Amino acid sequence: MENYVSEQLGTLASAVLLGGLGAWLYDVLRAVRRRRQTRAVTHLTDGLYAALWLLVLLGFALHRGQGELRLYVIAGIVLGAVCYFLLLSFRLRPLWDFWTDTAAVFGRILLWPLQKATAAAKKVAVLSKKYFQFLRKYDTIKKYKWEFTRARSRTPKRGGRSSREQQKERKQEP
Repeated sequence: MENYVSEQLGTLASAVLLGGLGAWLYDVLRAVRRRRQTRAVTHLTDGLYAALWLLVLLGFALHRGQGELRLYVIAGIVLGAVCYFLLLSFRLRPLWDFWTDTAAVFGRILLWPLQKATAAAKKVAVLSKKYFQFLRKYDTIKKYKWEFTRARSRTPKRGGRSSREQQKERKQEP
């Protein structure tokens, strides 16, 4: 098993670039966290960063390190992250803040039709609730009317005269 210095220097350079890439990703996610300062967003972005970083580090160790994560690779990653934070982070932070704000505005624009549709659905739900309550009462009235007319139709008929006419006849008889 031979050690090639040129291969190790190439792996170290890749590790420095990987460290810079990891610091860049952290900086972008920091802009998201600074826009929304809630615990949920902080935990979500930190979890996303840790999961992505773990996958990238595993892939790097398997591909470039041939299954081993060597000590100089870890030092190269730290060196790349430190160089990014010292040289580029403060210059690029306004850019990430701008793009985060732009993405938020774009997201709001995309969600606007959904918000309007939700508001319309709520109005329709309120109106239909009122309408169906009215129909239930209307149905009760119709049902009562139907039962009343059926009960009236079973009473014996007395020649079609009104009760008023019958009372006049009774008064005139004696």
